[in-house]
Amino acid sequence: MRRFIVGFFATIGVVVVVLTGGLVAAGLWWADGFDDAEPLPDRIVLELDFNGSIDEAPVVPGLVGLLDESAPLSLIDYVDAIDRAAADPRVTGLFADLSNLSLPLAQAQELRAAVFRFRSVGKTAVAFADSFESGGNGPYYLASAFDRIWLQPSGMLGLTGLQLEFPFAAGLLDRVGLRAEFEKRYEYKGAASAVTESRMPPALRENMSRVAESLFGHVVSGIATARRLGGGAVQAVVDRGPLLARESVTNGLIDSLGYREQARATLDGESAPVGRYLDGAGRPHADGTRIALVQLDGAIVRGEGGGLAGRGDAASGAVVAALDAVRADPAAKALILRISSPGGSYVASDTIRHAVERVRESGRPVIVSFADIAASGGYFAALAADHIIAHPGTLTGSIGTLGGKISAAELLRDWDVTIGRISIGENAGMFSPTEPFTNSQRDRLRRMLDAVYADFTDRVAAARRLSADEIDALARGRVWTGEDARRVGLVDAVGGYAEALQLARQAIGIAPDAPVERVRYPENEDTWDQILDLLNDREFIAALQTLATVVRQAHILAETLGAAEIRLDGTDGRIQSRAPAVVIQ
Repeated sequence: MRRFIVGFFATIGVVVVVLTGGLVAAGLWWADGFDDAEPLPDRIVLELDFNGSIDEAPVVPGLVGLLDESAPLSLIDYVDAIDRAAADPRVTGLFADLSNLSLPLAQAQELRAAVFRFRSVGKTAVAFADSFESGGNGPYYLASAFDRIWLQPSGMLGLTGLQLEFPFAAGLLDRVGLRAEFEKRYEYKGAASAVTESRMPPALRENMSRVAESLFGHVVSGIATARRLGGGAVQAVVDRGPLLARESVTNGLIDSLGYREQARATLDGESAPVGRYLDGAGRPHADGTRIALVQLDGAIVRGEGGGLAGRGDAASGAVVAALDAVRADPAAKALILRISSPGGSYVASDTIRHAVERVRESGRPVIVSFADIAASGGYFAALAADHIIAHPGTLTGSIGTLGGKISAAELLRDWDVTIGRISIGENAGMFSPTEPFTNSQRDRLRRMLDAVYADFTDRVAAARRLSADEIDALARGRVWTGEDARRVGLVDAVGGYAEALQLARQAIGIAPDAPVERVRYPENEDTWDQILDLLNDREFIAALQTLATVVRQAHILAETLGAAEIRLDGTDGRIQSRAPAVVIQ
């Protein structure tokens, strides 16, 4: 038994060596052999195969593909592939399998626009799904942009409308002895309502009802136009949904019933997945006047961020570094800032807004393109731009603030847990989860939120040229769809990547059809450099250190068990108070 235990944990130690060495070897293989990529055929059908949701921004470009050939593609990868294929005489058609796709309305609108551009040059696009019964309205709404839609005979069309659900757990928290102590500015700011309310507040219901009406209105009108049906006819079908496959054909929403290979056989050419096609054909917008692209994707936090997968939050340090790189590049004549963020830290959002302002002050036009969501801090970060555009379905605005904590004082008391405190300063424990706010602390929190809200609304009013009365009507935490935000003046136009490029061309004074080189900042590193960066990444090093510690402790444990001696070392537990950031989320 002892030999097994020692051998087992020693094997874990080998993993550390193999992992590190494997990355190095992979880099050498990549640098040496990847140039031998298979050439593209003479007749191509570009295939879009989706699996779940779509990332807005690329995930560690190059390196993830090195480690995992099936790494997910980003939204801009799909858009680039469709646009490149539209101009490629070798591409005869576009085929999309939407069976496993899930996407928000704004992403569907971005892809729909690309499909319509593809079809506008006379090429055929075919969509297939085994069933439109999951993923919400987005997959079928996207499918309606294609020339023909195929559905498997056993499938269904789950177009049943739109329902937004919001859980309110104040009663549950009360039962377990937790108290949510949050302040907000103002009545439409609903992010904390999930823990402060036991039912939907009237202001939140009013706001979300309008959002739902706007979002689904775009779905109905888009389907009606694309399928040459009246809006009333589509709404009537929705009210009868879900539909069986044959009912979908009868009602004019599906063109043909059949299986994937039958749908694919209607297009002539050899299949090329998006990744392979872009590797072989190259991306559009590769030559001409340089226009920079920076992507702000995720909740906005202070600091540098980072991490093994390149996912997660939008760290102000990383975003600012990319913006500074644009400002330092004399070849970059304009900036497109793509934002997909629900908000976050007020300080971090302001840091990014200031960096955007510096790019604009350097003489470069700044175009902000909103993706699926640009709320609170995401909207705040965009205020220094020359132009702001959004998709009709982008969740926009939510100009407001909130802050607070959840206090466990009652829970601790019920479980006979006492907290010994040593405090220096009246508000030292202000954000401690073990005690409620005092009256003076709550008053201080309110003053902080008032100051942040005043700064937020003042900056919006100045940037969007709104009066005090106008900004009061548009703010107070209210959420808008992109179309409604354009109507009330919070954004300038509706559109996506293509419209952002056109605005950038116009701003720098070149022709609408002038070639441009769109470059993403920070610029992609050489794959070998990415591996070296990974080996220097703090999270990666910490993971290796943790694994090494586990190996050491496991070896000691194995030796101890082998000697028939068991020892447990205890540690003391402390609850520390920490002041959280004020968020505009």
